[in-house]
Amino acid sequence: MGAVGPVLSGPGAPHPRGRLIPDQYPVGATVMDDGYVSDIKRGRAARNAKLASIPVGMAGRAALGFGKRLTGKSKDEVNAELMEKAANQLFTVLGELKGGAMKVGQALSVMEAAIPEQFGEPYRDALTKLQKDAPPLPAAKVHRVLDAQLGTKWRERFSSFDDTPVASASIGQVHKAVWSDGREVAVKIQYPGADEALRADLKTMQRMVGVLKQLSPGADVQGVVDELIERTEMELDYRLEADNQRAFAKAYHDHPHFAVPRVVASAPKVVIQEWIDGVPMSAIIRNGNQEQRDLIGTRLIELTFDAPRRLGMLHGDAHPGNFMLLPDGRMGVIDFGAVAPLPGGYPVELGMTIRLARDKNYDLLLPTMEKAGFIQQGQQVSVREIDEMLRQYVEPIEVDVFHYTRKWLQRMTVSQFDRSVAQIKVARQMDLPAKLAIPMRVIASVAAILCQLDAHVPIKSLTEELIPGFAEPDTAVV
Repeated sequence: MGAVGPVLSGPGAPHPRGRLIPDQYPVGATVMDDGYVSDIKRGRAARNAKLASIPVGMAGRAALGFGKRLTGKSKDEVNAELMEKAANQLFTVLGELKGGAMKVGQALSVMEAAIPEQFGEPYRDALTKLQKDAPPLPAAKVHRVLDAQLGTKWRERFSSFDDTPVASASIGQVHKAVWSDGREVAVKIQYPGADEALRADLKTMQRMVGVLKQLSPGADVQGVVDELIERTEMELDYRLEADNQRAFAKAYHDHPHFAVPRVVASAPKVVIQEWIDGVPMSAIIRNGNQEQRDLIGTRLIELTFDAPRRLGMLHGDAHPGNFMLLPDGRMGVIDFGAVAPLPGGYPVELGMTIRLARDKNYDLLLPTMEKAGFIQQGQQVSVREIDEMLRQYVEPIEVDVFHYTRKWLQRMTVSQFDRSVAQIKVARQMDLPAKLAIPMRVIASVAAILCQLDAHVPIKSLTEELIPGFAEPDTAVV
């Protein structure tokens, strides 16, 4: 292959494999795919065999546990051993495969606070490993991706580039570098073959929902897999992620509570953004002080509530690896691969339903929920029964500052599995309106992270200020 001229010697400077898009170029410029064959295990049979080892391993360990019981080990000792081995196998397999398998594991990992204490430690250790790093891609393969995406002279765009990744995740890894103008930057590179692996894994994971429910109590496994499938294509094209990040960076420029690094350049499988330093949320969960926990927890729920109102978009990837606390108290947000459009912000029905349930305003709660689509048309459901079903979701706004704890989340989780026959009947007659499905799932994930943080959050005042319908007069939706 002949030599290629300097990348970006002028606007739209071409190279045989694609084109880098600087931040000032028009959004959505076309870029050719790299066509590079992956190092990720792409054979469906090989990946399915790995995933299939999870339920097979569970069965084998159950048989082994029975044998150990016969040799005199106590039930608790055997159960503890089995839980630890099951946790390690599940999340080792998901982590090794990367792609969709690891994405599901990371999505479930935010719910580790819901796992009962007697089973929690092995799962907590295995789950939280997925919140930060995955096995990295070797430097030679990183260079091939950069050759394909940025042109063979990509090194000319950097003053320096560190081949050792600072972070690895489900479909990519991040390297630190210095841009040609002297700015420190983060270079996010998608694993070659991640697109095929992600699509194949998510189809396989759909068939494993039952097993994953057993291993991840309290998590909406089906909802997680369904949502990941819906947003697959968006996450695979880093140009779309860059567009999302540009929108957030503009909306939160000079904001006192949030820091969103500017995008420097982007391509289909590479995005380059300004580098920011801070304490990762995952580190604060492990050993942060109470002030850090409360501050980043408050910032997280504020962003979740404020972004739809401010720019009509919801950050949909509530994961500790995506946030950090900066020295000046702002929360840094560094990943925008999963952003849901919410034009007009949160629907007013959400705030009204939560407020009416909190206030036990039964006369207005039922018609509001019917109009919003929470209750199936033609179904007769007692308002008091509905209120009982919703109480767990409104507890945090009954006080000025709510303390999110693991015990609270565990209690909420247990209540989901300990419903009366009457409650189950009511639940089957209720629907989650389509326009609220993703927002409510994101809010639930954020609540789980707040419990990991053990954070005290002024959730009531934030809800009053930022959620439409919550602070408005008592009127049903018409």
